Amino acid sequence: MRAAKARNRDLSAVRKRRSDKPRRAYHLRGRVTAGALLCLALAASGHAQTNPSGATTPVLAGAAETHRFAIAPQALTTALVEFSNATGIQFFFDAAIARGLTSPGASGNLSTDAALRTLLAGTGLTYRFTNPTTVTLEKQESTTGAMALPAVQVEGQGSTETATGPVQGYIARQSATATKTDTPLLETPQAVSVIGREQVEAQGAQTVAQATHYTPGVTAGQDPVENRFDSILIRGFGPVIYLDGMELPHGITGFGEPVVDPFGLERIEILRGPSSALYGQLPPGGMVNLVSLRPPADATHAVELQGNNFGNIQGAFDIGGPATQDGTLLYRLTGLVHGGGTQIDHVDDEREMIAPAFTWRPDADTSFTFLSQYQRDHSGVEIQFLPAQGTLLPNPNGTVPVGRFLGEPGYDGYRRTQYWVGYQFEHRFDDAWTVRQNFRYANLDTKVFAVIGGGLQSDLKTLNRFTYYVPEKAQNITLDNQAEAHFATGLLTHTALFGLDYRWDDGRTQRGIGAAPPLDIFNPVYGAAITPPAITFSTGQNQDQIGTYLQDQIALDRWRLTLSGRHDWLDTTTNDFIAGTRQGQDNRAFSGRAGLNYVFDLGLSPYVSFAHSFQPTIGTDFSGAPFQPTTADQYEAGVKYRPLGPNLAMNAAAYHLTEQNALTADGAHVGFQTQAGEIRVQGIELDATANLTDGLNLIAAYTYTDAQNTKGAASTIGKQVIDVPRHAASLWVDYTQPTGPWRGFGGGGGIRYFGDTYGDAANTLRIPDYTLVDATLHYDLGQLRPELAGAKLTLNASNLFDKRYVTNCTSLSACYYGTARTVTVALRYSW
Repeated sequence: MRAAKARNRDLSAVRKRRSDKPRRAYHLRGRVTAGALLCLALAASGHAQTNPSGATTPVLAGAAETHRFAIAPQALTTALVEFSNATGIQFFFDAAIARGLTSPGASGNLSTDAALRTLLAGTGLTYRFTNPTTVTLEKQESTTGAMALPAVQVEGQGSTETATGPVQGYIARQSATATKTDTPLLETPQAVSVIGREQVEAQGAQTVAQATHYTPGVTAGQDPVENRFDSILIRGFGPVIYLDGMELPHGITGFGEPVVDPFGLERIEILRGPSSALYGQLPPGGMVNLVSLRPPADATHAVELQGNNFGNIQGAFDIGGPATQDGTLLYRLTGLVHGGGTQIDHVDDEREMIAPAFTWRPDADTSFTFLSQYQRDHSGVEIQFLPAQGTLLPNPNGTVPVGRFLGEPGYDGYRRTQYWVGYQFEHRFDDAWTVRQNFRYANLDTKVFAVIGGGLQSDLKTLNRFTYYVPEKAQNITLDNQAEAHFATGLLTHTALFGLDYRWDDGRTQRGIGAAPPLDIFNPVYGAAITPPAITFSTGQNQDQIGTYLQDQIALDRWRLTLSGRHDWLDTTTNDFIAGTRQGQDNRAFSGRAGLNYVFDLGLSPYVSFAHSFQPTIGTDFSGAPFQPTTADQYEAGVKYRPLGPNLAMNAAAYHLTEQNALTADGAHVGFQTQAGEIRVQGIELDATANLTDGLNLIAAYTYTDAQNTKGAASTIGKQVIDVPRHAASLWVDYTQPTGPWRGFGGGGGIRYFGDTYGDAANTLRIPDYTLVDATLHYDLGQLRPELAGAKLTLNASNLFDKRYVTNCTSLSACYYGTARTVTVALRYSW
């Protein structure tokens, strides 16, 4: 990170000196990040290269550096912007000499010099490197020593970004989540949000759910205090959690879920809308793809110590870099340990995590990356099943405190052990073909045992309680084979992806519910004898999925057409170990997506897309017939804007999403369900992220979601889907003073608004809207004393004014408070 910042400062200085020269010029910045810097030294032999006009140009050593290009035939100025984005090279030229010219484009893995020669072929222009990062374009006759022409500058921003690498600042420009290829977000015909590590640290997010608080289309701020899983809704549906493009195991009933600590992540990516075309069975709302930290090419070392107002202390470290002098072997080791209290009385939270990784690059075309993690959580149960009277509704006995514990100290607990090992292999055969294989084995073991609330007695202060025990285990194997091809057919350039993946899931779960002594919720006295409940539910499920998929990303001038299709074969076996029954389901499904973008020179990209998805549904109806998979169709239109100047990203999306075959209560048979339901979700999502000036970052988002049940039980038709607000908005601003005596000091804050929601399908249980305020202060201690360079002190406050609010209620006996004021102090040191 420090190296990247240093490079940015150097570039800023070069640009400032250049701007002091009088010339008729204007800036035209690239719309995505620039490439690596070229070496300054000339080749020792003084070798010269013939350029397109026949003149000779000294070749810098770095000109042989290879990049992947997919620049379609188009207007020359547009092609130069894309070249700048891919390489970091800045161009100077008179606007008049490029007016009306077209470029034949350049595609494949080419050296910087070869790609530039290809790009200018037939234009009558020549080029010369004026320093390692700039190139002057001139007509042929100007290369004999004539005065340089007034210039237009085309420049990129920052260092080269990849789909799995760091996000520079708050604005990501590349992602592979929606396409499985390294694709500019500007050319992706679907709504994608990327939350980088810098944003996570700035906002003090401790969980993945907290990191999404300022993301459009995502409902996470409404979740109750919960340490068992990251509860997130995307466009009204619960997503599946993926890690590095492959699904993590999860329990059959949802009580056993993996939780990935954001300290071990490079990115958190939210793909909104149906995504089965590349991934197979998925809910229609979208997916969360977490991107692991990978071994870096440059040495990185960081340690962190933090603590909060509930007495929870955490220590963490992140070290990595080259393990050999030639850089063929890279490593990374990330870990943390924390422990202490939570906002709930008598509930502690402890975690240990370690994540070793290494990358082996025997040559420039081959890489093998090993990724693994082990995590152990040992805590109490934070979520409390509180009555509506005293939380959401008035109670003559008073208001239930936010930190009230309903269980029994020494009995309640939650245990989770999760680990995985896997690899990502890639080999490039030539400029056209690259193959990859990604593999992972993951294991999850959870246990929850607690005494929970079950509704108030007539005195409105004595709470009925139950014992609850749910052990759940899950494991899976995922294997994804890919072949990527780059080629041209006439005027069209293609990035084709061929894939075959396999996933095996195995889950086991049990459940027991029993009686427990009641508790005075306003004057609790703990210490009652608790009898563990007997197991009354025991089931197992095994699933095999094979999928084959094909995608073609086609470029024609400024047009980008994305076509994706997939077919899945899915076999599911469910065993009821108590009843001794076995049920099998065999599903076959096709899913697809088509999207079209038009990328304007100024960085504006309107798009339209259609996507179809499916998700198997386990169970049978009253007649014993197995349920069919739920399916979904979405129409989406939007516009993405990366202006060619300020570091700004703006997105707008409007969509219409329908889920068919949704389960609904069978009115003719109590206790059974039927697939007569349908859910229609439509909405608008707006967001903007900006680095307005040096040190000033801003994130703004607004979401309108109209989620209704359109078929099913009469009492639910036309009603808003539970837990989904119609309106949500957020704003985050963070400023760091770049100069003067306060240099390195900064602060900011955010505001989050959530509209009304409902806790039941009939919309009789209304949850009021609420607004929360966050704040941050931070100081770069290196500005205080040189020997403290790399140290940063941060103070974050979530729910600054300690607002008491109810996030949702699933019934009158089960309401949940939101997060109380949490103040975290962190000291980070990196070198």
